[in-house]
Amino acid sequence: MKILYVVGGLPFGGIENLLFDIARELSKRNIDYRIINISGTGEKTEEFFRANLPVVNLGNSKKILKTYRLPTAIKLRYFIKQYKPDIIHSMQFSADYFSRIATISIKDIKIITHIHTIKKEKRIERRIFNKLLSFKTDVFLSVSKDVFKVVEKEHNLARKQHYILYNAINTKAFDTETSLNLQKGIKYIACVGRLVKQKNFDVAIKAFSLIEKNHPDTRLLIVGDGGMNKKLQQLTKDLNIYDKVIFAGYRKDVPGILKKSYMLLMPSEYEGFGIAHLEAMYAGLPAIISPFVPSKEIASECSIIAPIDPQQIAYYIEKLLTDEVLYKELSLKAKEIAKNFTIEEYVNKLLTLYSSLILNKPIENLIL
Repeated sequence: MKILYVVGGLPFGGIENLLFDIARELSKRNIDYRIINISGTGEKTEEFFRANLPVVNLGNSKKILKTYRLPTAIKLRYFIKQYKPDIIHSMQFSADYFSRIATISIKDIKIITHIHTIKKEKRIERRIFNKLLSFKTDVFLSVSKDVFKVVEKEHNLARKQHYILYNAINTKAFDTETSLNLQKGIKYIACVGRLVKQKNFDVAIKAFSLIEKNHPDTRLLIVGDGGMNKKLQQLTKDLNIYDKVIFAGYRKDVPGILKKSYMLLMPSEYEGFGIAHLEAMYAGLPAIISPFVPSKEIASECSIIAPIDPQQIAYYIEKLLTDEVLYKELSLKAKEIAKNFTIEEYVNKLLTLYSSLILNKPIENLIL
């Protein structure tokens, strides 16, 4: 079995972290695979190389990801014909697009289009491409039921096989400690993710500002980087809580940080399936999440679902800080659920899917 993973780039993010863990697990099992980074860009690219993972950079600029760049499809097609994979597994729009364009008229390759977000494409041409290229897809994978619904409406015009595969975590990452200086006796309220509008970290900051005076032993810990960094830091100054909010930046030791945190806030406008939430669960952290976080499908028993509203979120933060019985109940349930979503089991399911595709035997269960 030869597998080719295709991504548009390797920035820091949930998809890239998941692919990194998949790749390391496949390497342990001596599976023949390659990873194509179409643009050749992304902060995590070097991390893949340092781990000796078989990444091939097709280009060196995001410009080659433009849909009209036919040379990009030709270059990818050349690599595919040389490598001769049995399976092409693509993630991210540009990878989904070029993988299917590049394999037109090539036979005996099964194509998996893996969708990680409920976000709908705004550009009409991309929405058209998604629908038409479904005829070149053998299987759609969605990371949640919410994503599944979007894919059926926005992608799967050809009514191809479609399964749900929830994300997973590398539990061994919890064996190491963080190098971030976190004080004992402080309850860290963590937000993890890219600093972009959809994450609503500004709402989290406003909510924290409403409770911090009554809880001097708390800090808001924001782990991640992105375009809203300066705006968010300015907001903490405007609210006079700058000294109680920690901007940790992009970190590779998130599991270690979560082990020393008290709870997770995820007031996102939309998500696919937040790996950070799953990591927090494994660390025993209750979470306050928005109704638009699909990980609620597996985590409703260990999470509080709150509207994207500072007052409401502040109320539930206060609840978790003061109600020890509720906190322990959610914490124990979080650990119990998270144990079912390890990267080892995830790769087992992937390999089962790959084998079934090669043998042309559909899987009966909707949820892998």
